[in-house]
Amino acid sequence: MRAGSARGAPCRLAGWVLGLVIATAAGCGGSRPPSVSPATRSAVAHADDAERARRHDQARALYQAALREAADPLSRAYAARAYADVLLLWGEAVAAAEALQAVVEAAPEDPAGWHDLGIVRHSLGDLVGAQTALQRAVALAPADPRPHIALAALYWKTGQRAEAVAEYRVLLTLELPARVRAKVEWAVEQLTRPAEPGSLTKTAKPS
Repeated sequence: MRAGSARGAPCRLAGWVLGLVIATAAGCGGSRPPSVSPATRSAVAHADDAERARRHDQARALYQAALREAADPLSRAYAARAYADVLLLWGEAVAAAEALQAVVEAAPEDPAGWHDLGIVRHSLGDLVGAQTALQRAVALAPADPRPHIALAALYWKTGQRAEAVAEYRVLLTLELPARVRAKVEWAVEQLTRPAEPGSLTKTAKPS
């Protein structure tokens, strides 16, 4: 239940993100932090085993214990990320946002944690919080298209057209799959198209 399944949950929550087909089997998150304590790795592994066996209540208690007993920031980030992944799999977005907040508090330089926190905050209707988190993810990982895609779509959704155009144009400087590049070029065209005199713009925003 690692990257290929639970970690893909933030991507599924972000169906509104224009061109998010760039997300691959690796999911939205990056690799787990290095130098995690063996005790925390073992505790998370036991929680994973319980979840795979569909003992959900036991798994919840074990993830919470792993997070509570983690002795250092990297271990706390590791345990919180594992718990957030499973909470998203269970459809518990509010609790997942709290776990992802714990991730970024323990590992504030982790762009994946900020990205996923932004996506989950958006799913909960916290657009200001989502924007803050996605801006942080972009600052930490400027060469990763995913936070740029999410932030540009959020700008567009909230009517910040100039900011959206700027973000999409940054995307065009990055290496992108052809179909994603085509979507980004379409977005720029739509956002920069002059409105017809006497009519409301018909440009559709991401929903």
